[in-house]
Amino acid sequence: MYVALFIGVLAAALWLLRSAVRRQDRRRWIAGWLVLAAGLGLFGLMSFSAELLWYEALGYRERFWTFVAARVLTPIAGAIAAFAIGLSLSWRSGPHLRRAVGLMSAVAGALWGLLSWERALMYLHAVSTGDADPKHGLDVGFYLFALPFYDGLFWLLACVCVIALIAALLVWEDGGAIRLRHLQEPQGDPWVLPIANAGLAATMGMGMLLLVSHLLYSDWGVVNGPGWVDVHVRAPALLVTAAGFIAAGALPLVPAFRNAMIRRLGRVLFTHRPAIAALAAAWSGVAVLAVLASAIAPGLVQWLVIKPNEITFEQPYIAHNIDFTRKGFRLHEIEERQFVPDESFTRETANSNRNLLEEIRLWDWRALDAVYKQFQEIRLYYEFLDVDIDRYQIGDRYRQVMVSARELSTRNLPQQSQTFVNRRFKYTHGYGYTLAPVSDFTPEGLPNLLVRDIPPRAEAPELAVSRPEIYFGELTREPVIVNTLEAEFDYPSGESNVYTRYQGKGGVLLSNLWRKLIYGWKFDGTVLLLSSYPTPESRILFRRQIQRRVQALAPFLELDEDPYIAAVDGRLVWIIDAYTRSSYYPYSQPFDSREYIESRESTVGARTVVRLDGANYVRNAVKVVVDAYEGSVDFYVFEPDDPIIRTWRRILPGLFRDRDAMPPGVRAHVRYPHDFLLTQGLIFTRYHMTDPAVFYNQEDLWVRATERHYHDIKPVDPYYVMWELPGSDKAEFGLILPFTPKNRQVLIGWIAGLSDGDNYGRFLAYKFPKEKRVLGPQQVETKIDQDSFLSGQLTLWDQQGSEVIRGNVLAIPVDNALLYVEPIYLRAETAAYPELRLIAVMHGDKLSYAETFDAAIDGLFRAAPRTMASVLDRRGSVAEQASAAFEGYLEALGQGRFEEAAAQLQALRDALEALVADDR
Repeated sequence: MYVALFIGVLAAALWLLRSAVRRQDRRRWIAGWLVLAAGLGLFGLMSFSAELLWYEALGYRERFWTFVAARVLTPIAGAIAAFAIGLSLSWRSGPHLRRAVGLMSAVAGALWGLLSWERALMYLHAVSTGDADPKHGLDVGFYLFALPFYDGLFWLLACVCVIALIAALLVWEDGGAIRLRHLQEPQGDPWVLPIANAGLAATMGMGMLLLVSHLLYSDWGVVNGPGWVDVHVRAPALLVTAAGFIAAGALPLVPAFRNAMIRRLGRVLFTHRPAIAALAAAWSGVAVLAVLASAIAPGLVQWLVIKPNEITFEQPYIAHNIDFTRKGFRLHEIEERQFVPDESFTRETANSNRNLLEEIRLWDWRALDAVYKQFQEIRLYYEFLDVDIDRYQIGDRYRQVMVSARELSTRNLPQQSQTFVNRRFKYTHGYGYTLAPVSDFTPEGLPNLLVRDIPPRAEAPELAVSRPEIYFGELTREPVIVNTLEAEFDYPSGESNVYTRYQGKGGVLLSNLWRKLIYGWKFDGTVLLLSSYPTPESRILFRRQIQRRVQALAPFLELDEDPYIAAVDGRLVWIIDAYTRSSYYPYSQPFDSREYIESRESTVGARTVVRLDGANYVRNAVKVVVDAYEGSVDFYVFEPDDPIIRTWRRILPGLFRDRDAMPPGVRAHVRYPHDFLLTQGLIFTRYHMTDPAVFYNQEDLWVRATERHYHDIKPVDPYYVMWELPGSDKAEFGLILPFTPKNRQVLIGWIAGLSDGDNYGRFLAYKFPKEKRVLGPQQVETKIDQDSFLSGQLTLWDQQGSEVIRGNVLAIPVDNALLYVEPIYLRAETAAYPELRLIAVMHGDKLSYAETFDAAIDGLFRAAPRTMASVLDRRGSVAEQASAAFEGYLEALGQGRFEEAAAQLQALRDALEALVADDR
């Protein structure tokens, strides 16, 4: 119907316009355009109304109108300004050409406004940072907010000037006239070309001044930012070139210069249009000046003066780069400490840190994801997208857990079931979540689930949810209509299904025919408009994919790729980390993932890190909370001093809330983001060196530690741990990333981001003594591989129809000691999931492994560490004794020697008890 209506309006308009042309009827001409405008306006109004209602339903009406006003007013302002400039540059030309220049300039200004409205908003609402750049003494806010706006303005002015200059060249002819598309222009004015030329020259001069500011991002020297040549050669050269451009625009306006150039050059080089010689001479001079001053002279100075004495000249500029790069990535707030690993890890140490050791992560997220998919997806239309790590206070224990949301994906339904009714009215939401502690597993090697099944059964009241329905998530990409005459599928129950009706306030109420009409136009067309299922109480939920939902509200934020779900006060909420970024922070080194990402394996958050390429300023400024049932979106500012978020708070005062306004239940689940620590860590590999001479020589370069994960050698990703800060007896949830020196495998240090309470956002760096050998994860892997029995056992398992999977090697700080833990999984070829079979632990050079973590830890405290080889050797010896005792019992019993048979039976019992005790 909508297509037919559109075609009908278009056909009517074209018929009126055609008949108006044939009959020379002005009224039909006007009527045709009115019909076309009314038709297009109707469809535009429907799209506009659909968006407005969505923002109003979320409570962000002001945000909607602010952006609409910016998107409308900025192009209008750009068009008016460009039109005025274009006319001023072509005012001596004929009327037809003047109007053409004005029109084209207005179009360029409107396009500029469409592309630059965000920059215009930030320019108008810019804040001061309180920091000044060392070269010009300007506030850093000038570079973050004003310079991007001026860059865009320069390109607009250049475009308008080029349009005017081209037009002047078309019509300018000494004393002659020109016919342009049958439009007679008056006699050419000798000032047309010089005036247009003056406008372009002035604009280019402004561009040279902007380039002086852009020297603060120069890569000419050793590091990003201005070097000695930039400051003492290129900056003056750019100023001289700017003066040259101004002269190139002004001199052709001087009659004496024009006449001299015509007499000397015009007759030789420009026979037909000799006055162009004045412009050619001026611009040729500027070109020669620019090449000499901006390229040749700096290159010669760099080669002959700077390069032989580079560190002497560049040292202060390296210092500026280090200082501003550390500020750009918040490395200046890092708390650096020395960590001297204790060689003794005793039973007393283990007992006093039992709460931490019990929270060491033994489950790899990929292994656990496979288990969840096999046992907890329940039905084919449910799907676990990934597994996230969080923490909960469960009873008197502060537990680290791994959680995943059970979302509904209609694409998993059979093709014949993917009908309009099923996709829009029936299958509307996912249901519940699954949660397991990071360290618990059953005797079969499977996770010990604390939340499981449908409806979700929680083992602790803190984990129970009264609203397990997930209407908004990572997989909810299609709109649905709820509270209709068609009952919604809620969850399966045995051979039947349970149905429900939506009780929330999310989405847009379809309270009248107009709303039904506009959302039919937006989504499903006539089939939705004519459907009898929606009622005036029905609601349409769209933009349910949480990242798209947040991006629609705050497109200026860079969203993390790994949202995670949390159970808060009986409800499920999504938490998304959001970043502010800029590439205009002065002196700072831009982030380039290609320089740092050693492996392109698919890892959590890798895409976000790559998307930060080019940024030289990043802050995790905002935490976004999305209710999984209602779809409400709340923005909480966690970096109130960030100038970018301060500016956006000025622009959109109703969008953001203070950190203290976040509900305590949600606040308990906020965590230091994986991607942000990884970005900071990659920059820190170089910028932990704060001495310019050391930095110049790169003599203490770090890289991420490596490990064997699954079957590949890859860099270690940041991992969450429970640990206690030195001097504290309280467990903290933190994120750790270890490093090794370049081309070596020993640990040199690690960085950590804290997540709990008032410590949230604390950024720590622990450095190991360089004279002390501290094993890295790859060396721990080597030690495991060198254990003859374990290596042989793993090889044997791999050859017996099973696959051995190596989990993450975690370096866990326990008091002043480092404990290494690696889980090892076994997956049968016929199974779709792995089982946890061994845990290897290591401290110093002591290696122990067993089927349980407690047994592996206990092995570290034996005179000879308890290894699988020693356990199996002992088992073999005891088993031989049991076998001999059993054979002796049978022989004595058969010969009637009952006393001897009783003694052999007692020996068999002792052997069996020894085997049981060994298992313990």
